[in-house]
Formats: sequence, structure tokens, C-alpha cells
Amino acid sequence: MMIVCANSKGGVGKSTLATHLAVWLFDLGFQTALLDTDKQRSSSQWIVEAEPKITVRVADTPEECLVNVQELVSSHDFLIGDAPGGLEDLSRTLLILADLAIFPISPSILDVRSVAGATTVLRYAQGINGGKPDGRLVLNKMKTRDTISQELKEGAPQLGLQVAQHVVRDLQAYRDAAQQGTVVARFGRKGAQAAADLDGLFRELVGDIVAVKQHAGRQSVGNG
Repeated sequence: MMIVCANSKGGVGKSTLATHLAVWLFDLGFQTALLDTDKQRSSSQWIVEAEPKITVRVADTPEECLVNVQELVSSHDFLIGDAPGGLEDLSRTLLILADLAIFPISPSILDVRSVAGATTVLRYAQGINGGKPDGRLVLNKMKTRDTISQELKEGAPQLGLQVAQHVVRDLQAYRDAAQQGTVVARFGRKGAQAAADLDGLFRELVGDIVAVKQHAGRQSVGNG
């Protein structure tokens, strides 16, 4: 299965979600790979430090992207794609190849405006790929007592994408974990709240698929 974190602008938390999702799946026992197509290479560098056993590839062109996806999907349970901060050809290619697209959005007017472009590209990919990928809008970097965060939460269902029920709070633990070369789930008590946010979100997004794959794996072992 291929899951892509994308958006039409940078700074929304794509790489953070991609990195944490990859490690979360790895820690559940899945063969996991990450394909980093963002020029900043944030997620690939982070993964190398946090969990070297996760396969990491980078791609700079749609052609490189296609070759890597074809190889990694066939050899891994999950492939996580970190798309560039924009809706260029690389992002379009990733979305066409994906099974699930995650669009993080933070509480700013620029992020809200970016959703329209993301929705258009998602519909384009779905038209080419028989309705795939499924798309989810994730409310990210949310502040508990922030007016804009609350307005975004209330208005998000009107933005044209299905909204994940679990939100991700803006917590210092993400920045601290990155500086330590790890992820919040492995950051002890300092990362507990952030890890709980992400665990709830990831189980909402891919929990059913994870359960099916785990069941299939147990059956395979039993039959062996």
C-alpha cells in the first residue's frame, strides 16, 4: 500500500507526518519504506537517524518516482511518499500512484486557500486511477486556545475533502524529537501527548488496513 503526504504549499507538516507514520508502521512489524521527493529532504534525513532499518529512497523526477514506487510497493507492506511543497508533476505522479493521500493543513489563511488546489489535483488523480487515492484532510499544528484553530476545525468540513476526526496539536515534542534524531513515540514522557495524537490519527486513517495485513500475516505463519 502506498500512502502519500501532500499539499500545495510547504510548512504544513507533511514531512513530520510522513516520518512518524513510517516509523509507526515499522514499529507494528511491517516492512516499511519512505520515498522522499521534497527537495529539502527532511523526512529522509530524519528517518535515517530515527530508524535506519526503514528503506529510504529519494526521487527528483516523475520518472524516478515511478521506478521507485514500482520496486518498493512490490517489496514492502507500506510505502510512505513525502511529496514536494507544491502541486507540480512530482506531486501529481505520487497522487496517481497512491492508495491514500493525506493532506495536512495548519491554522492559517494561506493553508486554507491551498486546499482548493489540493482538491483539484486529487480529483484529477482519482479520474485517472479509477477513484484512487482516497483523500483525507488532517488538521495539524492545532492550538487549543487559538481562535483560528477553532474556526478551522469548525469550517474544515466545507473545504471539499473528508476531514480526519483526530487532530494533531502543535506541541514542542515534535521539534525536540527531531533535534534528537528520533520520533515522539520513542521520546519517553516528553513525547507522550504527541504520540497519543498521532496514534489516534494513524489508527483512524489506516487501522483497518493494518488489522487486515496483521491477520493475513498470522495466517501465513500458521499455514507455513
